[in-house]
Amino acid sequence: MMEFYFRITTPRCYLALYMKIVAAGRPRGFESPEGEASVGRQEAARQLRAAIPEIAEAYRAALGRIGSPLVSREDIWRQCRHQAQNIVAECAQMLEAGMHAELPGGGEYTRLLGAHRVVQQIPVSESVRAADVLWQVMQAVVTEAVDQVEADERVAAAQTVSTAFRVAAGSRLYQGIRAYEEAQRPAVPEEQQMPDRGLGASAGAPGAQVLDLLTQREREILEAVRAGLSNRLISRRLEISEATVKRHLHNVYRKLGASSRVQAINMVFSGHG
Repeated sequence: MMEFYFRITTPRCYLALYMKIVAAGRPRGFESPEGEASVGRQEAARQLRAAIPEIAEAYRAALGRIGSPLVSREDIWRQCRHQAQNIVAECAQMLEAGMHAELPGGGEYTRLLGAHRVVQQIPVSESVRAADVLWQVMQAVVTEAVDQVEADERVAAAQTVSTAFRVAAGSRLYQGIRAYEEAQRPAVPEEQQMPDRGLGASAGAPGAQVLDLLTQREREILEAVRAGLSNRLISRRLEISEATVKRHLHNVYRKLGASSRVQAINMVFSGHG
């Protein structure tokens, strides 16, 4: 299934990938029968979850063998590992419950990470290649887990995991690439900005000058956003309420003339590793 990723060469083509996955429909046996999942499916899901650390290590080694920049720095690898672990967890959840449910905060994290790839100067194609690598390293574990299911359900269980992976990985590729593209768009020129955008006329200024517009707390919050943290995680780290985080972000947007988190971090950090 995943080999067709490599025939896609432009970000705009990547955006069609998720839609193709969804249009392909669910395979037979995708949904569990009414009631609780069978004991075999429950055990298979448990085994798949237990293997997440093993899969992550194999994934890192495989990315290293192909020279992927996703393992070139520890902070980049942590982000990559986080996404991979969540994808596997969603596969296990679908195997057990028969339905897909994205983990809380997953969409926001993916969009922020997609934008941050611009700052890290990592091509979007690396995320597509990494999805194929992850699927390959999962194969042995998936096969072993599916063996826990009753013999007459194994084909359906294997199809469920395959579809779960396509949905989980495909949705992340779609959201991440959209954010990547948005972050690459140039800031609106000063003369085209609305007069009520506060200090937004400085949006085109170098990052250091833009940072001078922000308070220390606003800088701390923007750094946390850059690291991919959600409002909830930022509030916990800084020991402030989520409402306060949102207020500070609103002030940041007003000062920079930005309309989103993605645009704000691109204005401030673009060109800085």
